Amino acid sequence: MVAAPTPSDITPTDVAPSAITAEVVADSVSPAGARLTTMVVTVPRSALAELNTHRVFSRNSSSSRAVPIQRMIDYVSTTPYVPRAFSLHKPGMNAHEFVDVTSPRWGEVLQWWLASANQALDSARAGIALGLHKQDVNRILEPYLMHTIVVSSTTWENFFEQRLATDEQGQPLAYLPIYDGALAMRDALTASTPREVAEGGWHTPFVTDAERELISAEDARAVAAARCARVSYFTATGDRVVGAGPSLEADLALSVRLIEPSPGTAPHMSPFEHVATPDEPGTGNFRGWRQWRAEIEARWQVDA
Repeated sequence: MVAAPTPSDITPTDVAPSAITAEVVADSVSPAGARLTTMVVTVPRSALAELNTHRVFSRNSSSSRAVPIQRMIDYVSTTPYVPRAFSLHKPGMNAHEFVDVTSPRWGEVLQWWLASANQALDSARAGIALGLHKQDVNRILEPYLMHTIVVSSTTWENFFEQRLATDEQGQPLAYLPIYDGALAMRDALTASTPREVAEGGWHTPFVTDAERELISAEDARAVAAARCARVSYFTATGDRVVGAGPSLEADLALSVRLIEPSPGTAPHMSPFEHVATPDEPGTGNFRGWRQWRAEIEARWQVDA
């Protein structure tokens, strides 16, 4: 394991700002013209709350409770989240001046940031020594981690208008990481061409065309839901290779466990929101698409 640089070792070129990314993994348009898009978005963990305020999104997110402590320590030790700019103090909620890689102050501010990351690493290791659970220890590391989310929506305009707004000087009014995340999402959406889905067809994220030729439509839905659920186990930088993970059989088994968990455990229904079929006016937070979740809840009579 490569240790994070100590403050005395850091120069502005030692650690680059972290990449904020968005990738479209499924893009569909219904016969009525309703567009449903699913993205994998990787942003700093600190931006998650900002994203979660938008109720038009169906989301599944990587979990600090699901990743072993040592793996989280490795992420922060080797690739800590580094902002592309730090906001300078001023009254009010919105910052207007920033320290970025072009600033003479970048080195000293970067030293401060990574020194705090090193303190968090020391605290995490101390938590391990105390025998504490990852759901507690990993929280200390969250400010220095990237975070991966599967996001599906038919409605994007208000999110982009709110999060990409700027002041008179052209500076973002939103928190920089959510601004950058929204910009990446808008660019990904603009660059994507949706495929036409006929009545009775399905939007199935993460299922390849080759896989659709091998399995039934119902199994494709189950595999898609399972893979949306597996975002809990994505790496901190959103790494996932389709076809290199669990088998189709394992994905099918997971979809059953999500609906029929062990006794005393509630079903996990949110992954089934990303899978949908054209239907007006739509269900849940989708327009023009009926989420598979709605069908399953009606069939299994589970609570929403």
